[in-house]
Amino acid sequence: MSGYSLANFAEVLFPSLDAVAPKSVIEVGAYRGAFTAELLDWASKSGATITAIEPEPPDELEELISRHPELEVVREPSHDALRHLPRADVVILDGDHNYYTLSEELRLIDEGATDAGLPLLLFHDVCWPHARRDTYYAPDRIPEEHRQPIAEDAAVVPGDPGVVMMGLRYRYAAAREGGPRNGVLTAIEDFIGGREDLRLAVVPAFFGLGIVWSHSAPWADAVGDVVDPWDGNPILKRLEENRLEHIVDHIHMENQQAVLRSFLHSRAFALAERMSRIRQGGEPVFSREQVKRMLGESSRDESSRDD
Repeated sequence: MSGYSLANFAEVLFPSLDAVAPKSVIEVGAYRGAFTAELLDWASKSGATITAIEPEPPDELEELISRHPELEVVREPSHDALRHLPRADVVILDGDHNYYTLSEELRLIDEGATDAGLPLLLFHDVCWPHARRDTYYAPDRIPEEHRQPIAEDAAVVPGDPGVVMMGLRYRYAAAREGGPRNGVLTAIEDFIGGREDLRLAVVPAFFGLGIVWSHSAPWADAVGDVVDPWDGNPILKRLEENRLEHIVDHIHMENQQAVLRSFLHSRAFALAERMSRIRQGGEPVFSREQVKRMLGESSRDESSRDD
């Protein structure tokens, strides 16, 4: 299972859905459909309808659509789709991860709420790196006054509010982490701010699951019973910090290996190795054979491939 999928939260999400017993679920941001497939399997037993909002479905989602005619797919941006879709009992928000997009989605959902109240709201990526830093699929779709200063092809790491050479990479990201109107969690907190009827719970794993619901909902206590053991769990938080550290370390290692492999095919490096052999009178200071050993390769491996 991908570490980026909401399916990682199955033990929290599906009991929460069962507690609500929804007739309809909207998923904003289905992407390749990994979690959508899980939703469809759950809905086949619960009888709920599933609607996915995805403006340009990738091939994987198109294939899922072809196998599940019961899945309704709205090929529009979320701000357009939410204006005309009927109210749902549950809305899952995992689309464009920036303050403006999410704030507008929440405004539209709130405006569409009926006497039944606000639906159960589920959010992905409420922890690092999206909690306090905007990212953008298409910056031109965001009004200029609502965009953070953008860094293109930006790499980010935990603990550094700027951008770095190596880390988790995004095509368009806010150049700085933090501050007002920046990030997914900031948008959620601003939405519920001053509304004592709403509760926010955060499961601090796999980039963070957020749950918002009304205390007055008939299923509120049942959802709370499911979520309480996970909300802000300090062990999960430490595990997530450790997981992120390993992800960043792996990225650094892959980049270092890519640089070393480039040496093996570099004419300049080959020339430097020959010059070093001449000057040292034998073994060069740094050789391609040493690079191969560092990469876990060897001359024997190379010769066997040539054969």
